[in-house]
Amino acid sequence: MTFLAIIGLVILAGGFALTWWRFRSLAHTVKDLARQQYDGRNESRKMARQQSEALAVLRLQLAQLAAGRKLDDTLVRTGTLYRQADAGEAWQLVEHHDAEGNSDLIVVDVRSQKEFLQGHVPGAKHIPFENLETRFRHEVPQETKNILVYCSQGERSRLACDFLSREGYTTLVNMRGGFQKWTGPVLGTGSPDLVQIQPMASRNDVVRERAQL
Repeated sequence: MTFLAIIGLVILAGGFALTWWRFRSLAHTVKDLARQQYDGRNESRKMARQQSEALAVLRLQLAQLAAGRKLDDTLVRTGTLYRQADAGEAWQLVEHHDAEGNSDLIVVDVRSQKEFLQGHVPGAKHIPFENLETRFRHEVPQETKNILVYCSQGERSRLACDFLSREGYTTLVNMRGGFQKWTGPVLGTGSPDLVQIQPMASRNDVVRERAQL
């Protein structure tokens, strides 16, 4: 093979390599643009969904105000329909109302009957989540100053608060973390057939709780 032929092959190979490199670079550029376009569409959908949800909350708040219901200004500022409280704050709320001896607090347990019998907040009204829609109007007065809702870990109670807030309730408090984080007194333990009481609750509480079941 002559020297010129070798030079020609080298030039040809170099041109092929350069073309391949440009092709790969172009392919990566197209891929990056497609990814950015995809991310942009997702971000747009996310923003549209957030705006729609915020608008839905605002409409509900305006409807509640138009109906003459009181609305915590904190909910308006934060764009939410109910308050959140961790287990410690929830216990302080219950303790305060017990100390005051008033009845402007309702505690709603939306867990199953088995969970409720094994242990619950003393005085809690048991309304399983699956029965909430048919029972809330008769058992949870809308004018109650504070309605504390809890479940085992916080998800069912959040859904319950979402539902009740859309039914016009404006004084809901969701206990974050659920009953597993509760640090206050507990009524009931163990078998569903045997309701006992732990310290800090009286025998009369047991009688009342069994009468409600």
